[in-house]
Amino acid sequence: MSRKLESIDIEVNERKGTSAPTWEVVIPGKRSIGIIEQEEERYHVVSSKTNHSLYSKTLESAINELLSYFTLHEK
Repeated sequence: MSRKLESIDIEVNERKGTSAPTWEVVIPGKRSIGIIEQEEERYHVVSSKTNHSLYSKTLESAINELLSYFTLHEK
């Protein structure tokens, strides 16, 4: 069974004042999807709702992993 493709508008906002480079991925006007932190040479992704952890090699792939997880498990 396949799901209908749908576009999700997101914003990626950099958080200031943290020890490591950190970004928050949000659906504007609705809710936070998750947080991405850079750890040495990889990116640690944590979903907001379930605190599920993922790791990626680039920021772009971290965002894509978070969106995929959100679409499949949290939406």
